Amino acid sequence: MTSIPQSFRHNISLLLDQHTTDASRIIDIGADAIRAARQALDAMPADISIGDIFQDIAPVQALIKAVQARAVLEPEFSDIVDEVLEQLPAAFDERNPIERCLASAKADLLEAKYYANRYLDLIVAEAQRAQSRGSR
Repeated sequence: MTSIPQSFRHNISLLLDQHTTDASRIIDIGADAIRAARQALDAMPADISIGDIFQDIAPVQALIKAVQARAVLEPEFSDIVDEVLEQLPAAFDERNPIERCLASAKADLLEAKYYANRYLDLIVAEAQRAQSRGSR
């Protein structure tokens, strides 16, 4: 059997991600919610008025304000997203560039809502855990 020369031997180190639970990733999850909400707004067609897409522009304006204030981690954000989503069609024609943009915005809004809700769930769970430890 041939021996492998020392110059061809290498040590391999496997570095595992330190974030093993959602609780340890809470800051990242919050940032992901803000990023997805921002992407949703960026995906909206820029050459068409919001009023031409949405019958009621108030929820879209509330969404814009929430993103600008980075308030997507507030409980009301989910309601704002729901109001915007209610005005979007259930299905889109991918051949239509405007509808393709709206489909992308819808996917980003759903992602933002998921991350925002996950963030709030973790905050509440952590508060309950801290409270239960304090009552012992």
